[in-house]
Amino acid sequence: MPTTTKSTTRRQRLSTSSKKPITRRVLQVITPSHMSGAEMQLARLTKQMTARGHVMPVLVKHGSPAIPEMRHQELDVDVARIGGKVNIAAPALIARAAKRHNADIVQSTLSSASWWCGWMESFGGPKSIGHVQGFTSANWHSRQTHLLCVSNAIKQHMVDQGIEEEKITVLLNALGQEEFLPTRDSLDVRQEFGADASTPVVGTFGHLSVKKGYRELFDAIPRILHLFPTTQFWVMGTGKLHDELEQKASAEGFLKNVRFNGFRRDTADLMNAIDVMALPSHREPCALVYIEAALSARPIVGCKAGGAPESIADGETGLLVPVGDGPAVAEAIITLLDNRDFARRMGEAGRQRAQEVFSWRRFTETLEGVYERVLDS
Repeated sequence: MPTTTKSTTRRQRLSTSSKKPITRRVLQVITPSHMSGAEMQLARLTKQMTARGHVMPVLVKHGSPAIPEMRHQELDVDVARIGGKVNIAAPALIARAAKRHNADIVQSTLSSASWWCGWMESFGGPKSIGHVQGFTSANWHSRQTHLLCVSNAIKQHMVDQGIEEEKITVLLNALGQEEFLPTRDSLDVRQEFGADASTPVVGTFGHLSVKKGYRELFDAIPRILHLFPTTQFWVMGTGKLHDELEQKASAEGFLKNVRFNGFRRDTADLMNAIDVMALPSHREPCALVYIEAALSARPIVGCKAGGAPESIADGETGLLVPVGDGPAVAEAIITLLDNRDFARRMGEAGRQRAQEVFSWRRFTETLEGVYERVLDS
């Protein structure tokens, strides 16, 4: 059952350490096509590092849909035409921005940004660090001094492609409990979608694409509805698969049970109002949504692939199923809906683990150490 939380206004409290770090000026470079997990993580890490005294301007590709949201997040946003992998002007534009911001070091997020930061470094610019948040080609990072990988699975993916282990630091994503607190009563949120306290609700959060496992999730829905016919499925995200999923739901007669909600900022409110979070991604690097679900004490359904087993303790904080197995997704969700005490215990275990494993103190101190090693090398 959802947890009822009184609506309050909470001031975000950022993590601090007793050890005074050396202040660094780091230009963050990102080339996003939409606002999703990597972009939100960049916003959060920028705020955390700024709170520790560092200067963190963000250079974003011109025309990115993520720019308004990043400005809404109160980031120091700079814009330049650095998008695309055949944009030979990008290294000079990044170098110019690094000089303008007097950057000690440049940190990239996403492949195009990393590719051009590497070239910028090769042409005599500041040293660059690539923040690898997906199963991408190592070629995009081959000219960079150091890599941050969001999971051991990503690190191994890079090593398998020839990147030396000593050039890689595993830096698990982070999220503080105080950053992810609901501000609305869960019953109010449910009423927004026509659900009450007894309605089973399965939530899924992420870009609507094949690799996120949405086809398997929608294949699972009829089986779930056979046993729990009033279940609602809340889909938070946008993407090219939207029309296909909507048509499938309509053709198979369960569109009335699905709520396509698009991009939402009130993720904590929504997560607090669901019973189960399901994202059966085919090869998730280290999904923030798994951490968000855990901090909300919600049991998770994911896949035995990529970095998901590092984020979800199978049988303890969630259930992992084989990739591409719709019936297994259905069975896992049914198990959690049918065993509420088991699901509740799993959610509480997930919250405790997330607070320990995915803390900002661990993240920021590790990142500061990387900055110093790179600058000293």
